[in-house]
Amino acid sequence: MSDSGQQMPPPPPPNLSPPPGYAAYQPTAAGSVPLLRVQKLRTALVVLLIVVAVGNALVLATVPSQVDTAEELLAGTIDDDTFNERQLPSAFAQLLVGAATIAVIVLSIIWLFRIVKNHRTLGRRGTWGPGWAIGGWFLPPLLYVIPTLLLREHWKASDPDAPVGDERWRSSGEPALVYVWFVLYSVIPVGLAIAGSSAFFRGFNPDPQDLAEGIVDTQGVTIASAIFAVLGAVAWLLVVRALTARHVALTGEIANARR
Repeated sequence: MSDSGQQMPPPPPPNLSPPPGYAAYQPTAAGSVPLLRVQKLRTALVVLLIVVAVGNALVLATVPSQVDTAEELLAGTIDDDTFNERQLPSAFAQLLVGAATIAVIVLSIIWLFRIVKNHRTLGRRGTWGPGWAIGGWFLPPLLYVIPTLLLREHWKASDPDAPVGDERWRSSGEPALVYVWFVLYSVIPVGLAIAGSSAFFRGFNPDPQDLAEGIVDTQGVTIASAIFAVLGAVAWLLVVRALTARHVALTGEIANARR
């Protein structure tokens, strides 16, 4: 009995167990360090990459009619106005792809910058810092060697099994998907762009005859470009999802993260 006349509650039994379905809180490796969010960027990138893939599928679907129309113009069976009018579906699909691709590039830079910045905040310093997450996309142009090296290094740095301060993350591996993306998103498109360069420059010529000749001459390149663009968009979507999941497992997307 206490001085107040109230009896103290008994201690809990030693064999007390949690109720079914209960899981104890597991602290993340990030602790309470303020980090940058990446999950919303991942969601936006996934949506935009789906748009890019669908847009390129539309481009692919319009190639036969586009070639037929070009051949009709060259044969003299239709006039310039009819030719230009029939190019509108393909032009719309290409415009959709172009706009979505620009948005993907911008968000990809921000997304990768945040991941690299978070690793620096956590003390995981590698070869490629936050500045390279921006400039690396432009050096060299169109050939994404530096972003590939960034992805390789920061996939390792996102290892959630290595606590902060533990350098074992450096010995982690990276998935083959990173290199598949590099080939599909960079190497093949650059090669196809070189192969179809004549048609690209013809596109700036207002003469419908020149444009029609370019469409006919490079129809194989156009088809291949659209197919690999769809595959490249899917590969980048998988990379973004996988690396974000790995990174979030490390950081926990803590409540006080900066936007």
